[in-house]
Amino acid sequence: MLDDPVVLRMDHPLYEHDDRAAWLADQLLMPGSIFHGKVHVAGDKAAQKAPRSTVGSTHVTHTTFTSIVGKMLHQSAYVEEVCLPAELISDAILQGPHSLAHQKVEQGGQLLAGLFRHYWRAVATAFSEAWDDPYEHLLWNPHGLTAFARLGGNVVHDQVAAYDIRQHYFDEVLERVADSVSLAKADHADVPARRLSEHLFQQLTSARHVKRTARPGLIALPGGVADINWGSSPAPKSPSVTSVPIGPEN
Repeated sequence: MLDDPVVLRMDHPLYEHDDRAAWLADQLLMPGSIFHGKVHVAGDKAAQKAPRSTVGSTHVTHTTFTSIVGKMLHQSAYVEEVCLPAELISDAILQGPHSLAHQKVEQGGQLLAGLFRHYWRAVATAFSEAWDDPYEHLLWNPHGLTAFARLGGNVVHDQVAAYDIRQHYFDEVLERVADSVSLAKADHADVPARRLSEHLFQQLTSARHVKRTARPGLIALPGGVADINWGSSPAPKSPSVTSVPIGPEN
C-alpha cells in the first residue's frame, strides 16, 4: 500500500498569530521609519555610526520592540481579524503561494501595518518633545511604551470601526491626548514603578475621551475596510474621503 501523499504547505509569518508581531515590527522598522535610531537592530550600520548623543538610551532592543507591537496587536484583535480573517488564511494555505488568497493575506498584512504606522506617527507628532528626549520623559521607558501600545490597540480598533483610518484622524486623537497628559518624568515621580504602566494608560485613555469643540475639516464618506475591493492590486490604506464643511461657512 502506497504511503499517503505529502501535502506541501507554505509557511508565512502572517499565517500564524504568534508570528505576526515580529512581521509587523519589521514592517515598522523599514528604511525611513520614524523608529529609525530608536530601536537597536543587529547589523544596522547606520544606527551604529550615529552619534552617542542621539542614540544612547533612546535605543530599545528589537526583542522589546517586537513585544510592544505584540501588546498592541493583542489589544486590536478585532482589526487583526478584519485584515487577516481566519477563513482567508485557511484558503491561502490550501491554495499556495501564487494564489489570490495568499495575495490578499499579504495585502491585509500591509493594511494592518499601515494602521500601526498611522498611530505611531501620530504619537511622534503629538508628543514630539518626549519622542526626542528619553532622558526627561517617559515615552521610551518600557512602561511608557507599554501604555502607548495598549492605547494604540484601542485607537486602531475604534478608528477602523468608524471607518476613520486616514492619518489626520489618528493625529486628531493623539493631539487631544497630548493636550492633557504630560510625559515628563518629574510629573510622575511619586508613582511606583510597578504601577507606572497602568497609571500612564489610565491617563492616556481618560484624555482620549475628553470632548473637543468640532472644527471644520474632513470627514469620511460611508464605507471602509469592509468595502475594500482586494482584487489584484495593492489594497487602499483608507476609505474614500472628501472635503465636507462641518463648521460655519466663511
